[in-house]
Amino acid sequence: MDLRALSRGSYFLYSLFFLIAGCASSKLPVEGKSAAEVYSEAENLLKNEDFEDAAKRFKDIETYFPYSEKAGTAQVMSAYCNFKNGSYLDAIRELDVFLRYHPASELVPYAMYLKAVSKYMTVSTAGRDSAQAKDARKAFIELINRFPTCKYVEDSQKKIIILDDIIAAHEMVIGRYYQQNKNGLAALGRYNYVVSRFPNTKSAEEAFYRIVECCKNEGLQEEAKNAASVLKARFPKGNWTKKLDRLKR
Repeated sequence: MDLRALSRGSYFLYSLFFLIAGCASSKLPVEGKSAAEVYSEAENLLKNEDFEDAAKRFKDIETYFPYSEKAGTAQVMSAYCNFKNGSYLDAIRELDVFLRYHPASELVPYAMYLKAVSKYMTVSTAGRDSAQAKDARKAFIELINRFPTCKYVEDSQKKIIILDDIIAAHEMVIGRYYQQNKNGLAALGRYNYVVSRFPNTKSAEEAFYRIVECCKNEGLQEEAKNAASVLKARFPKGNWTKKLDRLKR
């Protein structure tokens, strides 16, 4: 065996490790310090709202003190700092790792909540792909199902209501597109999805009206009549209800 080659290879791997670690770590020295001291430095950076450097300093604990009692908490704190810095995808990645390796930690409910909120912050408005909104909604639902009594449930429920509105509005955009292009059955599929899955959203009233429109255009008079009855019952003074007279023949 060529010991010199092995030595060169080991040196290369050793150097590569610290090169990679340095990219994600702070520039502050770690040598001679304990995990608690590094954690305290990270806390001070956070206190001064230096979120980017604080995230990196918390990351140093995971990198250089992976088996310390501070490692798991530091991971969550690094994610929190990334969140505060607007680096939501970095926060999500950190939290995914934490949740994978610390499934029994008391910080799991908060980590799941922070992950869900990070996803929530990346959601685009209606008219674009609603996949992000659905993904964030799923994360909040998972938190509520797993920890129904935790203190993050109330805010999660409020954000789900907002996400439901975004998803429903997106479905309406697609439904109107189909309807305008004379594809009434495809449009009906979208509108029915809104009234069945998101009946309490801002889009529900219009969705019922559009169902009436599409059913009439497709010759489905009985279905149109039923949808109109539901619209009147649920939104007796609604603006879309008032427009029903225009559809009478």
